[in-house]
Amino acid sequence: MKEVIISELVGLKLQDAGRSSNLFSLGFGEITQIVRRGETQELAEYALHIQCSWRITLNNKIVVASRDFYSPSSEWNGDIENFYWDIQGKNRFDERIKTFIKNKGEIKVQKIDSDDLGGLKVFLSHGYSLEAFPDSSEDDEQSEHWRFLNRKDNSPHFVVTGMGFEKV
Repeated sequence: MKEVIISELVGLKLQDAGRSSNLFSLGFGEITQIVRRGETQELAEYALHIQCSWRITLNNKIVVASRDFYSPSSEWNGDIENFYWDIQGKNRFDERIKTFIKNKGEIKVQKIDSDDLGGLKVFLSHGYSLEAFPDSSEDDEQSEHWRFLNRKDNSPHFVVTGMGFEKV
C-alpha cells in the first residue's frame, strides 16, 4: 500500500524544502494555490513531512541531515551556550538546505523504495537521494515518523507512526 501511495511522487519536481521547528518538509509537483486558514498560499501540490531521522546524500556524502538542526551554521561566532537552534537561519540545516535548493537545478523523483518498518528512500535525479528511517521504538499514534499529503485535493494523509501505516 505505501509504495502505491508514495509512488505518486515519481517524475515530479522537487520545488522546495524547509522546516518548521524540527519537522523537515519537502514540496513536490506543480505549484498550486491552496487556501489554508482563510489565506491563499502558493505551495507545491504534494508534501512530505519527516519527523524521524533522515538525510540527503550525493555520491556517498551527506549533504544535509536531521542532526544539522542542532548545530550552529558556519557563520555562528558566539558561545555554544547562546546558540538557539530553533531560530530560523541560525543552524546548519538552514544553511545547508538553502544551498542545496539554490544549487540543485531541476531535481525530480526517479524511484522510491520503502521497507516494512516505515523506512523510505527517494532516489532523485543528479545522483541525490533522500532517506528517512524511523529511529524510535515508541509504538503509539503520537510517534509520527513521516507523513505524505496531497495539498491540492485535500485527500487523507498517509502517515507512518510507531503503530504502522495509516490514512488520516
